[in-house]
Order: sequence, then structure tokens, then C-alpha cells
Amino acid sequence: MFGGFAVLWLAAALTVTWLLFGARLGALSGVMGPTGSFVVTGCFEGLEEGDTHCRGRYTPSGAEAATRVGMLLRSAGDEHRPGTRRPVRLVGDDVYEPSPVGTFGYVSMAGWTVSTLGMPGLWMLASARRGRTADGDGYVFAWLAALMGAIALGLAVMPFAWILSLIRG
Repeated sequence: MFGGFAVLWLAAALTVTWLLFGARLGALSGVMGPTGSFVVTGCFEGLEEGDTHCRGRYTPSGAEAATRVGMLLRSAGDEHRPGTRRPVRLVGDDVYEPSPVGTFGYVSMAGWTVSTLGMPGLWMLASARRGRTADGDGYVFAWLAALMGAIALGLAVMPFAWILSLIRG
């Protein structure tokens, strides 16, 4: 029974991570989401330092100008001047520019989230397999290594995201 709970815990950790980061990560990497163009009307600084958001009009690819919709461009690469046209990907009610730097940040944060939420599940699974409570010291060091691994994975994915943003826009 404890093993079943551990498996449910791990599945929940993966589900939460996907819900928090999956679609946005796909849009930032240029892999997922409908494409379109975004014309900037104004930019402002987001909640986090260095995070820029822009207001403007989104037009889906292949659509006429009459289908433009006012939207928010989250995590813009730079503060764009009004009238600037940018290729974007749609996620829900927001649009995202394909960005290698944004992809690095989201891959790293997704790795941190899944390792932080998943490590207790791994400990419970090991305890259930052994039939007694496993020593947690090694899991703390494994968690720290997973956090560093998430940063390394983000750096490794960055060149591929850069190539995808050039090819797919």
C-alpha cells in the first residue's frame, strides 16, 4: 500500500510540473502552440527583475487583420518599441516569443520542481521496497545533485531551442 501511494505521489509530481511548465515551455522552445504574429502597442516590466511583458494585438498565422485580438506577450526577449511585429506562439490567453534564454529558465525551473516534488516519492518507494524506512541522507544529496542537473539540462537544451527558434519562429 505504501508503494502504491509512492507511485501516486510521483505521478502527481509529474502532473503538477507538466501543468505548471509544459505548454509554456513548448511555446518558448518553438515546438508547441499555434503560430502567429504579435504587434506591440507597449511594454512594461513584469513582477520579476528582467522580466518584460508587452501588450499588443495577436493575429493567427494565415488569418486576416480582422481577426486580431488584444493579448499579453509574456517574457518578451527585449522591451520592444510600439509597432514592432514579432513571431509568437499562443498558449491559453497569452503569447510567447520563442526564446532560448526563456527555454533555459523554464527547463531549469521544471527540473527543480519535479525533483523537489518527486524526491519524497522516491524515498517512499525505496522504503516500501525494502520493507523499512530508508535512510534519507542519500536522498538529500541526490536532490541537490538533481537541482544542479536541472541547470545543466537547461544549458544543454538552450542550443537546440536557439536552432528551433530560428527555424520555426
